[in-house]
Parts: sequence; C-alpha cells; structure tokens
Amino acid sequence: MKKIQLKQVLRNKRFVLFTIILPIGWYIFFYQLQKGVSPSILLGIAVFIGVIGNSLATFSKRIASDIGFYSFESQFTSYSVKNYLWDQSIVQLILNSLIFLAVLVVAVLGFHFPVTTSLLVQFFLLSLMGIYFSVIGFVLGVRVDAKTIDTIGFPVIILAAMTIIPFDTLGASGGFMDLVGKLQRAFPGYYYTKLIQDLTEKQTIDPTQLGLFVAVFGLNLLFFYLLVPKGEMGN
Repeated sequence: MKKIQLKQVLRNKRFVLFTIILPIGWYIFFYQLQKGVSPSILLGIAVFIGVIGNSLATFSKRIASDIGFYSFESQFTSYSVKNYLWDQSIVQLILNSLIFLAVLVVAVLGFHFPVTTSLLVQFFLLSLMGIYFSVIGFVLGVRVDAKTIDTIGFPVIILAAMTIIPFDTLGASGGFMDLVGKLQRAFPGYYYTKLIQDLTEKQTIDPTQLGLFVAVFGLNLLFFYLLVPKGEMGN
C-alpha cells in the first residue's frame, strides 16, 4: 500500500515542481538576499517551504480525494482512519526527506554549504516538523473537501509559513512583526529556529529551548490528532 502511494506521488509533476524545484529556487533567492544569515537557517526555511506545500496543499488534497475509497474499504476491513494516518505519515516522511536532500545537494554543490554533524540534528528536527505539518494536512483532508482545500490552501500555507520564518533574525521589526513574533511562540517552528541558531553559533543546544520545543510540539500534535475522526472511516 505504502509503495503504491509513494509511486503515485513521485509521478505527480505538480509535486516535483512545487515541493522539490520551488524550495531550491527559494534557497537560492534567500542566499542572495540574506548572506549574513546562517546557512543552516536558510536551508531550514527553504525546506520548510517545500514541506509546508507538500503537507498542506498536495497531501491534504490527495487525502480529500482518496478518502472516499478508503472509507468504503474500511466498511469491510479493520483498516481505520488511524491506520490510514500512520501509513500516510510514513509516506510523507520519505517525501519530506527527499525535499531535504534535494535542497541540501544544491546548497552543498552550488553554495559551499558546510556539512557537519549538526546537519543530522537539523534533519531530525525537520523530520519531526514534517510529521507535524503532515498531521495538519491529514486533518484538513479528512475534514474538508478537495474544492474547499483549493480555495483555502494558499492562505493556510501563508499562515503556516508565518509560524516558522524567523522575522527577528531576518531583521524585520515593528509593532505588527513584534506581535507575530509573540504568536509564533505557540508553535514548534519558533523553537526549531532557536535550536538551529544555537546549534550553528554555539555548537550546542540550549536544554530550555529543547524542552520548550518538545512541549509545544507535543501539545500541538495532540490537539490536531484529536481532530482525526475515531473508528472506521465512514462511521
């Protein structure tokens, strides 16, 4: 089942364009625009753009389109919506890893991105964030129809991006930006950025920031998980 779903996505030209090529373009753009910012943060932002687009647009619409079939199947098997979420999370983890590797290869070959052991930590944290956004995308897919997702997809992506982009690091400030910075603390992306900053500048991780990341990540994930329908799909 997972292999079939993975092949279907990889054959989708829209996935390749918007979640592989587009993040690479964003990395190049950010690199030219913000040369004083840590390369690890630029890499994280570019990968997040691909992960968010994959999870909240492509993935959520795929779930909304396929949920009818799996709802029908669940009436004759024990394959519940939670099983469906688990299978799709594994597929998403693989796809998000491909996004990370694609951007990383371009960054290393074209922009001399430093490859260090801290990159493994960043990959692990990005993978967690990928699961987080995939769960949100799954909830959208099972709760909202495909046409509605087409309508609200872009605004949702913008809102998701605003929870991650470190405006203070990029030099943005002011009344509205300060408010956004405070609201970001309710989401794990804010603490992810802080962890990567510490990892890049101090070669270590602040235990307090790590604890906040784990706590906020867990609470957010629990909230969205509780929005997933219980029992068999279609019930």
